[in-house]
Amino acid sequence: MVDLDALTALDALQWLRTGDEVFRRYGFSSPTVSRQSRKCLEIFDVELQRVQGEWEILGDPTMLLLERNVHQTARFLGLRPLRLEATYWSAPLLCTPSPERWILGLSNIVGIRRNFQLVRERVIDACITGLPDVPLDDDKDLLAMNLSSMPVFFVCSPDHPVLRESELTFEHIARYPTLGLPAGSYPKVEESLRSIGLWNEYVRMSRYKRDLWEGKSEAELTIGYGTVLSMEISGGSLVRLPLELPFLSGEALVIRREFAEHPEMYSLRELIMSRLEFFAAHYPEIQLSRH
Repeated sequence: MVDLDALTALDALQWLRTGDEVFRRYGFSSPTVSRQSRKCLEIFDVELQRVQGEWEILGDPTMLLLERNVHQTARFLGLRPLRLEATYWSAPLLCTPSPERWILGLSNIVGIRRNFQLVRERVIDACITGLPDVPLDDDKDLLAMNLSSMPVFFVCSPDHPVLRESELTFEHIARYPTLGLPAGSYPKVEESLRSIGLWNEYVRMSRYKRDLWEGKSEAELTIGYGTVLSMEISGGSLVRLPLELPFLSGEALVIRREFAEHPEMYSLRELIMSRLEFFAAHYPEIQLSRH
């Protein structure tokens, strides 16, 4: 077994990407992160390499994953803070200030693959994700706790020509570039968008950047997607169009199944639900999930 802080350094670097971000949350200096990470890599005979912008473990991770199991148990026993990821809108609205005993990540990952991987491999302990793309019911490792649901609608800049349409249809939307997401990033959303002829990859990104997301909709003819929660942090410069997409969004808490009944998960869920209740009181279209 390696020291708790030694593996924390490696996990935090894989999770948070840079030594600066690790320092902000854990107080480990860059030399400490480097030294401790290298120590763990040597012990478990694996490598850490950048793969499509993310730090990935290369080699046989069997022993490392077993060690992470022990260290995750230690976090749930209160020996170290728990680790939470979120979406770019749920982080400021539902996770700030950070829940007690939890450290919040960068909350800028686009798509579900990376966050679900981090939970599955015990690098983090939970993530808040958006419906409808949650783990399948028969996933042996991951469990989704649904928290809320809400409509998804189109958004555009205030001077967009589509606003001149008297009865807006999907055909009108299709005349303009729509926000493109990396293929496979949100499989169920992608399937729904393809069904109405709106899937493209006009704007590609793997990490959320406002100038590539809302910024594109503000400055150009791109039509994007939003919910009442994402509009809360969009800066007020986007206009909601009177046409909803054929699927619901919402919030879900994704965790490993074995911690579903843990008091820490119950407390986290209750805190997020209490913050969702505030927004539901202002936006009746938010439906809360109490089961």
